[in-house]
Amino acid sequence: MEDHKGPDRRKYFRVALPLLVSYTVVDAPQEIKELYPKDISGSGMRIPLKEKFAVGTLLKVELDLLKDEKKIQLDAKVIWVNSAPEDRQYPYEAGIEFINVDLADRIMISNCVLYRAELLKEPYI
Repeated sequence: MEDHKGPDRRKYFRVALPLLVSYTVVDAPQEIKELYPKDISGSGMRIPLKEKFAVGTLLKVELDLLKDEKKIQLDAKVIWVNSAPEDRQYPYEAGIEFINVDLADRIMISNCVLYRAELLKEPYI
Protein backbone atom coordinates (compact mmCIF):
# COMPACT_ATOMS: atom_id res chain seq x y z
CA MET A 1 0.00 0.00 0.00
CA GLU A 2 2.27 2.72 -1.23
CA ASP A 3 1.41 6.37 -1.52
CA HIS A 4 0.59 7.44 -5.08
CA LYS A 5 3.47 9.51 -6.37
CA GLY A 6 3.59 8.51 -10.03
CA PRO A 7 2.75 10.61 -13.08
CA ASP A 8 -0.83 11.67 -13.61
CA ARG A 9 -2.35 9.44 -16.30
CA ARG A 10 -5.89 10.78 -16.01
CA LYS A 11 -8.02 10.59 -19.18
CA TYR A 12 -10.82 12.79 -17.81
CA PHE A 13 -10.52 16.10 -16.00
CA ARG A 14 -11.97 16.27 -12.51
CA VAL A 15 -13.90 18.76 -10.43
CA ALA A 16 -15.05 19.17 -6.86
CA LEU A 17 -18.72 18.23 -6.85
CA PRO A 18 -20.82 18.44 -3.67
CA LEU A 19 -22.26 14.98 -4.08
CA LEU A 20 -23.15 12.49 -1.36
CA VAL A 21 -21.74 9.06 -2.21
CA SER A 22 -22.68 5.79 -0.52
CA TYR A 23 -20.41 2.76 -0.66
CA THR A 24 -19.80 -0.71 0.72
CA VAL A 25 -16.67 -2.81 0.56
CA VAL A 26 -17.17 -6.00 -1.47
CA ASP A 27 -16.51 -9.18 0.57
CA ALA A 28 -16.70 -7.29 3.88
CA PRO A 29 -19.46 -6.59 6.37
CA GLN A 30 -22.10 -4.75 4.38
CA GLU A 31 -22.01 -1.54 6.39
CA ILE A 32 -23.06 1.32 4.12
CA LYS A 33 -20.84 4.36 4.50
CA GLU A 34 -21.43 7.85 3.13
CA LEU A 35 -18.96 10.55 2.18
CA TYR A 36 -18.40 13.55 -0.04
CA PRO A 37 -15.66 12.95 -2.61
CA LYS A 38 -12.81 15.44 -2.85
CA ASP A 39 -13.20 15.40 -6.64
CA ILE A 40 -14.82 13.31 -9.34
CA SER A 41 -14.33 12.59 -13.04
CA GLY A 42 -15.99 10.43 -15.63
CA SER A 43 -13.70 7.54 -14.68
CA GLY A 44 -13.42 7.75 -10.89
CA MET A 45 -13.02 9.91 -7.84
CA ARG A 46 -10.76 10.83 -4.95
CA ILE A 47 -12.36 10.04 -1.61
CA PRO A 48 -11.52 10.72 2.04
CA LEU A 49 -11.26 7.64 4.26
CA LYS A 50 -11.26 6.94 7.98
CA GLU A 51 -9.41 3.66 7.48
CA LYS A 52 -6.68 2.68 5.06
CA PHE A 53 -7.83 0.45 2.20
CA ALA A 54 -5.55 -1.88 0.29
CA VAL A 55 -4.93 -1.09 -3.36
CA GLY A 56 -7.24 -3.36 -5.32
CA THR A 57 -10.09 -3.24 -2.77
CA LEU A 58 -13.40 -3.55 -4.60
CA LEU A 59 -16.31 -1.28 -3.73
CA LYS A 60 -19.97 -0.95 -4.60
CA VAL A 61 -20.67 2.76 -5.05
CA GLU A 62 -23.95 4.64 -5.37
CA LEU A 63 -24.07 8.18 -6.77
CA ASP A 64 -27.07 10.47 -6.48
CA LEU A 65 -26.21 12.87 -9.31
CA LEU A 66 -29.64 14.27 -9.99
CA LYS A 67 -32.27 14.67 -7.31
CA ASP A 68 -35.43 12.67 -7.94
CA GLU A 69 -33.65 10.54 -10.57
CA LYS A 70 -32.45 6.96 -10.40
CA LYS A 71 -29.23 6.64 -8.42
CA ILE A 72 -26.25 5.30 -10.34
CA GLN A 73 -24.80 2.10 -8.92
CA LEU A 74 -21.23 1.31 -9.89
CA ASP A 75 -18.44 -1.13 -9.21
CA ALA A 76 -15.16 0.55 -8.30
CA LYS A 77 -11.60 -0.40 -7.42
CA VAL A 78 -9.10 1.38 -5.17
CA ILE A 79 -6.09 2.25 -7.35
CA TRP A 80 -4.03 4.32 -4.89
CA VAL A 81 -4.03 5.34 -1.23
CA ASN A 82 -2.29 8.30 0.45
CA SER A 83 -2.03 9.52 4.01
CA ALA A 84 -3.83 12.79 4.73
CA PRO A 85 -2.34 13.74 8.11
CA GLU A 86 -3.81 17.26 7.98
CA ASP A 87 -7.32 15.78 8.32
CA ARG A 88 -7.90 14.13 11.71
CA GLN A 89 -11.37 12.88 10.80
CA TYR A 90 -10.25 11.31 7.51
CA PRO A 91 -6.52 10.45 7.81
CA TYR A 92 -6.40 8.76 4.37
CA GLU A 93 -7.56 9.46 0.85
CA ALA A 94 -7.88 7.07 -2.05
CA GLY A 95 -8.28 7.20 -5.78
CA ILE A 96 -10.99 4.88 -6.99
CA GLU A 97 -11.65 3.88 -10.57
CA PHE A 98 -15.13 3.06 -11.80
CA ILE A 99 -15.10 -0.39 -13.44
CA ASN A 100 -17.57 -2.14 -15.74
CA VAL A 101 -19.48 1.12 -16.22
CA ASP A 102 -22.50 1.22 -18.48
CA LEU A 103 -22.01 3.79 -21.26
CA ALA A 104 -25.19 5.69 -20.33
CA ASP A 105 -24.00 5.98 -16.71
CA ARG A 106 -20.53 7.17 -17.76
CA ILE A 107 -22.13 9.81 -20.01
CA MET A 108 -24.37 10.99 -17.16
CA ILE A 109 -21.39 11.27 -14.77
CA SER A 110 -19.29 13.05 -17.40
CA ASN A 111 -22.12 15.47 -18.19
CA CYS A 112 -22.50 16.39 -14.50
CA VAL A 113 -18.73 16.92 -14.22
CA LEU A 114 -18.70 19.07 -17.37
CA TYR A 115 -21.68 21.11 -16.13
CA ARG A 116 -19.92 21.71 -12.81
CA ALA A 117 -16.70 22.64 -14.63
CA GLU A 118 -18.62 25.17 -16.68
CA LEU A 119 -20.03 26.68 -13.49
CA LEU A 120 -16.55 26.88 -11.99
CA LYS A 121 -14.97 28.05 -15.26
CA GLU A 122 -11.71 26.53 -14.10
CA PRO A 123 -11.69 22.74 -13.60
CA TYR A 124 -8.85 20.89 -11.94
CA ILE A 125 -6.69 19.37 -14.67
